[in-house]
Amino acid sequence: MLHHHDPNHDIQNRITGQIGALAEALPHCALTQIVQGIDDIRCLARDNGFAAVETLASRLESAVAAGGYRAAILTYLDAMSDAASAPRGPMAPAAQEAWLASVAMRLGH
Repeated sequence: MLHHHDPNHDIQNRITGQIGALAEALPHCALTQIVQGIDDIRCLARDNGFAAVETLASRLESAVAAGGYRAAILTYLDAMSDAASAPRGPMAPAAQEAWLASVAMRLGH
């Protein structure tokens, strides 16, 4: 049986791996390390067409810069991990709103 190697799956695994590593490190990270970790994930997602992950990471960066929201970080990271399974490529504004709304629902807003 011939196996087809999917490089997109490798990138998806890298993204979810970085998200998981950041989530595990959160209790021991300085704010600057958290911001750098989020930025690394956002850039990897952007460079490889994972628009939903990029959108959530960008919003998380803004939330952290605006005042921490340390408790919300795990919620965003969970949503980003879910978003890594979303179809790649450009994302309609309504889809962006849906992903951001999913975070708001998880946070109870």
